[in-house]
Amino acid sequence: QGDREKGNAKTSKQILQSNSSSSPGEKQLMQQQQKTRGKFATSFQCARTLVSSHGISVLYTGHVINTVREAAFVGTYFFCYEGYKTEFRKLLSGVDTLIRGNAVSSNNSHEDAASWSKTLAIPMAGGCSGATAWALTFPLDCVRAGVQGQPISASPGILKKQGALETLKHLLRSKGLMGLYAGVSPSIARAFLVSGSRFSAYEGALWLCRWSGLTSSLNGGRYGE
Repeated sequence: QGDREKGNAKTSKQILQSNSSSSPGEKQLMQQQQKTRGKFATSFQCARTLVSSHGISVLYTGHVINTVREAAFVGTYFFCYEGYKTEFRKLLSGVDTLIRGNAVSSNNSHEDAASWSKTLAIPMAGGCSGATAWALTFPLDCVRAGVQGQPISASPGILKKQGALETLKHLLRSKGLMGLYAGVSPSIARAFLVSGSRFSAYEGALWLCRWSGLTSSLNGGRYGE
């Protein structure tokens, strides 16, 4: 458990570090999807035009709010996954016991029950952790989208950018508190499906590495442990 927590902390740190390279991509994406749609044929053209007009710093518009959002999301994401996985395993093991009617079974039956409950707990925990993380950090993502999606002229000139606090105040004045949660339902549904498959793939890849001997196994190399 200690090794897993250290691994999660290391992964979170790596994701936060990679945010420095993801912010320019997010900025280009928002510009191409917002009011500049049709103005740029490719992402490279969008980046080249914006940099030539306003400098390299324009690609890092919203970098601070994006980093804050990523830190909150990643921390919640992995913390909830471990907790959910433990609880779902207990729940599914209890369900298996009820189904079997507390009957005395063979060792193979017990191992099968433990195997399916641990396997099913992974996508369920992954989906719930993704949904929880998105639900808690969605207002930050809404502000980030507002900062990075504000129209920026492709022609040279003085660039007037609205910061995160100004964007937040504008959203609250124009749409109220619920405006920070506009579109949260489809985002949570998508996060559940994506995160469930993501953690299943991760645990499966980890199991294959242990099974093949590429990494050491402290628990017998069972899937999901």
